[in-house]
Formats: sequence, structure tokens, C-alpha cells
Amino acid sequence: MPRKILIYGAGGAGREIAFGLSLDKNPDTRWKVEGFIDDTENFSELMINDIPVLGGVEYLKNYSGNVVVTIFDSPELRRDLISKIKKNNKIKYPVLIFPTSIVSPYVEWGEGCIVSHLAYISVNVKLGDFVYVNNRTGIGHDAIIGDFTTIYAGINIGGGVCIGSGCLIGSGATILPKIKIGDGTIIGGGSFVSKDIPPKVVAAGVPAKIIREIK
Repeated sequence: MPRKILIYGAGGAGREIAFGLSLDKNPDTRWKVEGFIDDTENFSELMINDIPVLGGVEYLKNYSGNVVVTIFDSPELRRDLISKIKKNNKIKYPVLIFPTSIVSPYVEWGEGCIVSHLAYISVNVKLGDFVYVNNRTGIGHDAIIGDFTTIYAGINIGGGVCIGSGCLIGSGATILPKIKIGDGTIIGGGSFVSKDIPPKVVAAGVPAKIIREIK
């Protein structure tokens, strides 16, 4: 029997996760998406890709089961929302790995991590809570990625890289081995990161340079 799960967020990311989970045909590992949870008014009481929108976050007050949260463009919003949902201690946040990805069995997982299509995660990588790894991203051996960090599509993260919590790494970026990126930093899409980047800045370019601080 498939395991059951709700997806918070009926936008593009949530629909992609529902599709990705549907690709797993193994009855011992696959998930069945029972519904979307979304607080956007125009999603209320709809069927989206044959999946019902069950309600907003209030629906989860008395829910018992598995939930995945798909706010990826704002780590702080995702952190705040999950903190609110966690007032119900009957909800669990499983690690979701799409069947199209290659992931070492020697990875240390926080709760609620998501690994999307065609990602590659090497040995002895450590992911914190609620890390999102998007399509076609590679993570080298011994890398560490902090809580609530979003790794977008087509990124190459070298071995031994350390990325802090609450970071956003833009699509197509390359981070050379053993680089350190501080908490809350944003790396622009297509950047080439060859030097350590401090916390709470926006950095971009080839090579990546600090553009501004994040207040």
C-alpha cells in the first residue's frame, strides 16, 4: 500500500513534487498525494491535476500524517510556516527522493528534505532540516548544507563545500570544492563561486562577487 502525504503549496513546485512522486511505481516505496493545502484564495476547493485542494493551513490543525512544504523562494517564510504547522505534533515531515535521482546510501538527512528529478548526491553528504535540492543538481562528497536552504536547478556543488542555513543558490551556479557560504546568503544564478562568501549577502557573477548586504 502506498504511503499517504499532503503537499502544502499548489503552485508550480507543489505540482512538480506531486508529478515526481507519481513516477515511483514500487508499492513499497511510493507515495500517494491525498491533496494540496494552500492559502491562496483562487486555489480554494479546486481539483488541480486530479488532486483536490483541501483547504488552507488551518486544515492541518487536527491532521495526523505526512506533509511536505513547498515554499522554496523564501527560507524565512518556509521556516515560519513550518513552525506554525509544528504546533500539531501529529504531523511528520518525511524525506522525499524522486525515483529519477541517484543518491548515496551514506547521506545524513534532516527532516523534510526533498531531492527532485535527476539530482546526484554523493557519499557522506550532510543535509539539514527542510533542504530542497532541485532538478539536475550535483552535490559532491562530504558537502554540508544547512537547514532551510534551497538549491535550485542545474547546480554543481563541489566536494567538501559548506553552505549555511537559510541560503538560496541560484540555478546554474558552480561552487568549487571546500568553499564556505555563510548563513542567509543568496548566490545568483549562473555564478562561479571560487572564494568563501560571508553570511547575509547577495553574491553573483563569474567569479562571484558580493553585490550587497542583506539587511
